[in-house]
Amino acid sequence: MNILGLHFGHDGGATIVSNGEVRSYVARERITRIKHALGIDMKTIELALELANIEAHSLDCVAVSSTQCVELVIDDPSRFDIRYSGTDFFGRPMPTVYAGLDHTAIVAGHSCTLLDYLYDEPTAMTHVGENYRKTFPRYQAIRRDQICFVPWIDQFLDEAALRTPVGLNQLDLVAPEISDRYRYGFHLPIRVRLDDLEIPGYAIHHHLAHAASSYYMSQFEEAAIFTHDGFGFSAGYHSGMFYLGRDEAIYPLGCHNLIVGYLYETVANDLGLGVGGASGKLMGLAPYGQPRFFDSRFVGNIHDFRSTFPNLPRSWINHCLRIAEGLGYETSALGDHEKATDPVNADIASSTQRVLETTRLAAVRALRKQLRNARIEVTDLCMSGGTALNCPSNSEIANSGCFERTFIEPACDDSGIAIGCALAAYHTILGHPRRFARPSPYLGRVYTERDVDSAVAAAGAAVTATFCDDAAIAAAEDLQTNRIVGWFEGASECGPRALGHRSLLADPRDPANWSRVNRIKQRESWRPLAPAVLESAAAEWYQGLPLPSPYMLFNAKVRSHLLPAVTHVDRSARIQTVDPSCGQFYRLLEAFSSLTEVPVVLNTSLNGHDEPIVETPADAIQLLLEQDIDVLFLQGRRVERSATAARTSI
Repeated sequence: MNILGLHFGHDGGATIVSNGEVRSYVARERITRIKHALGIDMKTIELALELANIEAHSLDCVAVSSTQCVELVIDDPSRFDIRYSGTDFFGRPMPTVYAGLDHTAIVAGHSCTLLDYLYDEPTAMTHVGENYRKTFPRYQAIRRDQICFVPWIDQFLDEAALRTPVGLNQLDLVAPEISDRYRYGFHLPIRVRLDDLEIPGYAIHHHLAHAASSYYMSQFEEAAIFTHDGFGFSAGYHSGMFYLGRDEAIYPLGCHNLIVGYLYETVANDLGLGVGGASGKLMGLAPYGQPRFFDSRFVGNIHDFRSTFPNLPRSWINHCLRIAEGLGYETSALGDHEKATDPVNADIASSTQRVLETTRLAAVRALRKQLRNARIEVTDLCMSGGTALNCPSNSEIANSGCFERTFIEPACDDSGIAIGCALAAYHTILGHPRRFARPSPYLGRVYTERDVDSAVAAAGAAVTATFCDDAAIAAAEDLQTNRIVGWFEGASECGPRALGHRSLLADPRDPANWSRVNRIKQRESWRPLAPAVLESAAAEWYQGLPLPSPYMLFNAKVRSHLLPAVTHVDRSARIQTVDPSCGQFYRLLEAFSSLTEVPVVLNTSLNGHDEPIVETPADAIQLLLEQDIDVLFLQGRRVERSATAARTSI
C-alpha cells in the first residue's frame, strides 16, 4: 500500500510510505529556502512521488494533517483538492459525531486562523502572526479572497474520559481506558482529487501524527507516548496527549493540558531571541544563568493556572521581574538581544528551563502512574512534539528511572508531521502490522554526479573542484589543520538538526572555533555548538545520557577538557553518536580520530543566517561563496573558492 502523507502547517512537507516504510521525504523549506515554510504545493507532492519512484495512480491513500487551527491552503485548486467525507472508504470505524459531514457546512462553520493572522490587524501583531508571515510570505502578493483553502478540523472526540480536566498533580490518579473508540476517534475520512485521480484518505489529528512518527519509528513493541508542543491557548488535546502504543495500534489515553511549551516559546520571544527558532536559543542561553526565579507554583497545567495565572507567560515574567528588582538586578537589559547573557535575561532563561524540565518530568511520571492504574506495565517511552527538542529536559527524563528506554525521532518537531500522519493511517487506522527496522534520518533526495557537475559548472571560475581518492580522509586532514569544512553527502537529513550529511565541521580542540563558526553562520556568539562523536567512543568522552544518541536530542556532561569548542559553559554538550549507518561521515570521524586521537568533531548545520539547511549541491556552493568556509566536500569532490573569487552570490 502506498500512502502520500502531507503536512500543511509550518514546517510543511510530503512523504511517501510504502507498506510501512518511509520511501521519500521532502521538507518544503528545503525547496522554497524559507525557513519553517508553511503549506504544501504541487511541486512538493511531485518531488515526493519522484523520489519514491511512485506514480500518482499507484497511490492507495492520502493522509493529511496541519498545525493546530491552520487551514489547508491549496496552491493549485485545478490540480489538487480535499473534501471531507461522511464515510470511510476502507470500512474502518470513524467517530460517530462526524458521520455524514457536509463539506459546505464545514467550510461555512470554521474560522480561518492563518488568514486572520495574515490579513487582520491588530490580531496579527503577535509573535504567532509574525511567524506565519515569515513562513508564508506568499500572502503579500495576493488578496485574501484569492487564496483557496480547506478548513482544518481540530475538533475530534470530546469525551470526559479524554478531557481529564484536573491539575498536573492529580493526573497520576487517572485510570485511562484503552478503547478502540479512542483509537479511531482522531481521524476523519477525506477524498482527495489529484489531477484526474480521486483518492481516499484521512485527516489525522496533529498530535496523533506526532505520536505515530515517534512510536512507529521506534523499535518498541509497546510504549507509553508523550507529545507536547507550543500550543497553549485552551484546554484539551491541542497541546498534546498521553498515548499507549501497542503492536500496530496507538490508543489515546487523555489530555495532559500542559502549556509549558507555550510559556517557553513566549518567554523566548520576550527575551528578544527572535521568532521561529527562539526556543532553541533559550535552551542555549539557560546555562549562562541560574534558576533563581524558579517557583513551583508555575509547575502545572492549564487547570492549575485558571484561577491563579490566567495569563501564564505574563504572570511568569512579572514574577521574575519582581524578584530581580528586589535583588537589585539591572532590569533595563530585559529583551535586549545584544544583552542576552546579562544576568536578568540569563537567569530568566535558566529559571524558565527549570520550569520546563520540572513540568515535563512530572507529566512523564503521571503517565507512568496512569498506566499502572490501568494495570499496564510499560518499560519504554516515546516522546514527540516541539518540546522534545529540549535536550536537557530529555536527558533528565531518560535518567529519571520512570522508563527503562526513551526514544525520540529525529523530526520530532512539526517537520515530522507528514511522516507521522502517513504512518498513523497505515498502522493504527488501517491496522497493518509494523516494521521494526532502525529508522534512518537520511530521507531526502540523493543527488547524482551529474547534479554535482552541473552545480560546479554553474559556479564557473568562482570555484575550483578536484576529485578525492578518499574524501573522508581528505576532510579529516583539513580539519586537523584547522580548516572549516562543509560536508555534503547522500540524502539530506529529516528534522531540524544536521546529522552529518549537510554539516559544517571544525576541529573541536581549538576554543576559537566556537566563535569562528558562529561568525560564519551569523549566530549569536554565546550560542553553543554540538559535537559528533564515534558511537564506540561516546562513553569515554561523555556521560549522563542514554547511548547511543544518534539524533542530537540528549544532553551529556563532557568528561574531557580537550573539547573547548563544543563544551558549553556548564560543561554540557548536545551530542550525536555516529556509526556506519551515517555513511562517509562515519569514516571521516574515524580518520580524524586516527590523526588526532580525538573521535569528536564540531558539527553544526550547513546553512546561512536564518536559512534552512542546504538541500542541493548548488545551495552548498552558494554558501561556500557567501561565507568564510575554507573548503566544501561535495560528494567526493573537494571544492574551494578560487583565489580571485570574492564572497558573493552566483
